Amino acid sequence: MSDEATITATEPHAATGLPYAAEELRTERLLLRPLNSGDLQNGHEFERLKDVARYLLWEVHDHDESAEHLRKRIAMNRLAADGDGIVYAVELPDAEGAHGRVIGHVSLFLKKAQWAKFEMGWVFHPAVHGRGYATEATTRLLELCFDTLGGHRVFAQLDARNETSARLCGIIGMKQEALLRGSEIYKGEWSDTAVFAILEDDFRAGR
Repeated sequence: MSDEATITATEPHAATGLPYAAEELRTERLLLRPLNSGDLQNGHEFERLKDVARYLLWEVHDHDESAEHLRKRIAMNRLAADGDGIVYAVELPDAEGAHGRVIGHVSLFLKKAQWAKFEMGWVFHPAVHGRGYATEATTRLLELCFDTLGGHRVFAQLDARNETSARLCGIIGMKQEALLRGSEIYKGEWSDTAVFAILEDDFRAGR
């Protein structure tokens, strides 16, 4: 067998569900939908709270800066090439299942299509903590990655002091793989970064 044939045979599989255009996703209690221009007040309202902003990777914005930040995130609505991303608003639908109150955001980024590798992130209003909404929304995002997009690996990076997000990673089946000491500056001070990940095999085994 030639070297070329050997390399081809052992190459990792690529993501199979690309390109993917963002669409609404449903769970038992939640609606995940792409961001729109009406989300300025909803997003700014809870992201500026002290307990929420503490671990965000961006600064909390004033109204004008928030509008520009939102426009950039609205444009993130398709996964096709490495670096693309989608940001979803997480809603509590009303009694009829129609659009309701935004309680958080979840995001998904295509890090390397050739290796079917994705990164996910989340932020939720502290008033809804402890009700399982974050678990429900992030689990739905994992289903999108593995069932629709042909994902092999999904990871999350967070400030190592963020115990709430670390617990969520464990609940949805992610395992901590690394602790990168002094790797990022969060709000003006050096902080450690924890890396959590889940593989497709882990996801299937946990169902």
